[in-house]
Amino acid sequence: MKTRTEHTTGKDRRRLRLLVLALLLALGPALAAGEDLVAYKAARIVSKAGESVSPGFLLVRSGKVEKVLGADAKLPDGARVVDLKEAVILPGLVNPLSAISQANYRSGPGRASQSNSSPSDGRKLLGSSGVNLKHEIYRRLGRTGYTTFAVVPNDTRGLIAGQASVIRPALGKEKEAKELVLAESAYLMLGFASGKVWYDAGIKYLKKAVDGILKQKADKKKAEEEARKKAEEAKKQAGKPPAEEKKPAAKPPAKPAAKPAPKPPSKPKPPDPVVQLFKGEKKAFLRVGSPAAIAHLFAFLDSLPMKFQFVLVTSPQPPEIIDLLIKRKKQLTAVILEPRMGRIPDTSIYVNSARLLLRAGIPVAFVPLRDTLEGHREIFFPLAAMIKSGVLPHEALAGVTSVPADLVGLASKVGSLRSGGMANFVCYDKDPLSGSARILSVYIEGEKVFQDDPATGKLSGEAVR
Repeated sequence: MKTRTEHTTGKDRRRLRLLVLALLLALGPALAAGEDLVAYKAARIVSKAGESVSPGFLLVRSGKVEKVLGADAKLPDGARVVDLKEAVILPGLVNPLSAISQANYRSGPGRASQSNSSPSDGRKLLGSSGVNLKHEIYRRLGRTGYTTFAVVPNDTRGLIAGQASVIRPALGKEKEAKELVLAESAYLMLGFASGKVWYDAGIKYLKKAVDGILKQKADKKKAEEEARKKAEEAKKQAGKPPAEEKKPAAKPPAKPAAKPAPKPPSKPKPPDPVVQLFKGEKKAFLRVGSPAAIAHLFAFLDSLPMKFQFVLVTSPQPPEIIDLLIKRKKQLTAVILEPRMGRIPDTSIYVNSARLLLRAGIPVAFVPLRDTLEGHREIFFPLAAMIKSGVLPHEALAGVTSVPADLVGLASKVGSLRSGGMANFVCYDKDPLSGSARILSVYIEGEKVFQDDPATGKLSGEAVR
């Protein structure tokens, strides 16, 4: 038999346990939030091209950017500080046009060359269809400093090459390739080259879409006109006195007709991306190489009854072609270039096409000289050379971060360290625009995917040098 004292002590213990449990439940979310909030301290944090804090803190919670603060700011309670010392933090880089894959990532440019004899129609192809999660390339992508890739189908030849999908590098815990996809269809990839065969293909595919849109508009206008006339006729008839009606002879009631079996609902037809292009519902990237092809392109576009805006993908061009593009700037959303100088034919005079376009107010995005892992890692070497030739530092940085992020429709998520965006960032040992910086670490959605320790030379994961 328990004594009174023992019984009281047992009650007190139960009350204490309940009190502790209630306290844990009340404080649990706050404790979890504190543990999940990380403040990365660095010598300099570039929140976006042209905006930085030196030194400062980058606050990351649950894989998203919360805020960028100065070094003297008070940190939120519970924030865990990670001191990156003299590192420079940049937003993860964005490639708006890549075909990097298991087939070509080591050996050749993914932006496949066009063939003058194959203006084919690949509008139904998606870049994500070629992603093979089992291949090591998708684990290694993040080690380059690039954390976002707009991938086009591997075979990018043809007038209509296919639709680009935006992916991120793999973190290693994904089970399906679709987990890498940030946007299934970011834009429609088109190509154009000189010659009658390409002009005829444009008439076949693009003008046909325009004619369909114009016919649809004409049919709609005709239907609206007929409906208006019927409404006016009905209004006139309503004002007349009703005529005497003779009652028909009574008929025996007819047998009710058998109800037809219900038809299964038809599947909605997917929208045609080419039609969406002319309606302004789909973005277009249009790749043209030679100056002659650019001249033929605009002559063809002028022949169409409808126009569409597009991002021009091209190589460095001579001044007269740059002048042509500037005159067409209302039709150009932006221009994608490799960061290199162009040369006037038959001369030794070099031209900085990017600088001329930027001064005219046309946004420029830069892609690596080689669509390989090494080419992506080396992007700041040619960018530094472009800066020496007249491109401003913030323009060069915007060309691999905010500009391409905007072109693929993900400016709110990637390309900058804005509040609520994905915590994708790269740490360098010095200003990367110096051309001699070293990648120290890379984070994707707040998770470290690569680390290079300069003190020991030890690399983490499947790093590529």
